[in-house]
Amino acid sequence: MRILDSGTVCDGHPIPGHRSNCAFTTINRLHDGTILVSGRWGSDRDSADGHACVWATVDRGRTWGLRYDGFGKGSWEGTPGEMKGLTSTELAPGRLTATALWVDRSNPDLPFIHPQTQGLLPMRILHVESEDGGRTWSPPQPMDTSPHLAASPCSHAVIQFPGGILAQPYEQWKEYEDPTPGRPVARLRFSRDGGRTWPEFVTVARHPDNALAYWDQRLAIHPGDGRLVATFWTHDFRMGSDIDIHIAYGTPDGRSWTIPRGTGLPGQHCQPLSLGGDRLLAAYPRRRDPPGIVLSISEDFGKHWERERDLLVYDSTTGTESGASGGRTQSELWGDMERWRFGHPRMVRLPGNEVFVVYYAGDDAVKTARWVRVRV
Repeated sequence: MRILDSGTVCDGHPIPGHRSNCAFTTINRLHDGTILVSGRWGSDRDSADGHACVWATVDRGRTWGLRYDGFGKGSWEGTPGEMKGLTSTELAPGRLTATALWVDRSNPDLPFIHPQTQGLLPMRILHVESEDGGRTWSPPQPMDTSPHLAASPCSHAVIQFPGGILAQPYEQWKEYEDPTPGRPVARLRFSRDGGRTWPEFVTVARHPDNALAYWDQRLAIHPGDGRLVATFWTHDFRMGSDIDIHIAYGTPDGRSWTIPRGTGLPGQHCQPLSLGGDRLLAAYPRRRDPPGIVLSISEDFGKHWERERDLLVYDSTTGTESGASGGRTQSELWGDMERWRFGHPRMVRLPGNEVFVVYYAGDDAVKTARWVRVRV
C-alpha cells in the first residue's frame, strides 16, 4: 500500500468558531463518483452548538464544496438539540438516506456524559432523506429502538439486504441519571417497509459477564457469499484499558453472529472495507507506539492480518494520547475521549485499486476533517 495524495476537507482555522472542531467523520461515494463527507462540527468536541455538515468533492479531493450546513437546525419536536453527523447511503440512484444521532441540548450546561453515572443525555436515532445530493433533507423520522434506551447508531449508515430489507446497526448504553453499571450491547435492527417501522432486532455482540465492551461496531459485506463482518473497539473493564480490536462474523441475513475474537490490531473504532474476494482492509486510530491512523490488510476476510504491510496514513507527532498508556476508571476514559486529537477513519473504494479515507485530526484547539487517497 502507498499514499497517492492527501489534504483537508475544510481548514478549521479560518472558518467560524462553531465549525472549528470536527469529529465523527463519515463518508459515502455516490453512483456518479461524488464523494460526500459528513461529521459533527462545533466550537468544541462536546458543545451545545454541535451540528452536522455535508461536504462534497467531484475530483477525488482536489476541491470541496459545502453542500449542507446544519448550524442552528438541531431542534427536534420543539426541543433544542444537536445532530451528530449525517451518515448517508444511496439506496437507489439519486436517493440518499442518512442516519443521524440527535442529542437533547435543552440544558446547554449539561455535558453529554454524566460525570458521576457515565450515563448519556437523552437522544434518538433519526433518519432523513435527500434527492439532491445532500443539499437539502426531509424532516427527520425517529427510529423506534424500544425497549433499548440510550441507543446510538455508532456513525453507521443503513444497510440494504437482498429483498429490500433494511438494517440499522446501533449500540446501547444507559440513560443520564442511571446509577447502575452500564451494559454495552451491539445490535442490528431490521425494517421490511422501507424504514417506516423497525420491529425486529438481533444482538450482534454482548459479553455475558460485562467484562468487555464491544463498542462502535462497523460492518462490511463479503462480495461473494454475502457474509457480514463486524469490528469492535474493545475495552476491558477489569483492566480499565483497551485491548485489541475484536471481530465477529454474521450470516448474510444478519440474524446469527459468532462470538467476537481478538484480531491483534492495536486500535479502537475500526472501519472494515471489503476489497473483493476475501481481501479485507481495516482503518483504525492507534493511540500510541506511535499514535496515528493505520491501515491493515487481510487476505482471508479478517482471520489473519498481514501487519508487515501496515500503512500509517496519519502520524500524530504529538506523543501518546491522553489515557492511552495505562488503566483508567470509566469516568477518566470518558474524559480522555473529549481530549483525543484525531480519530474516526472511514473509507470507500475507488476505481483502480484505490481507497479514499477520511478522518479528523488536529490539536487541542482545532480539529479538521482530512482525507488521504491510497493505492492498495
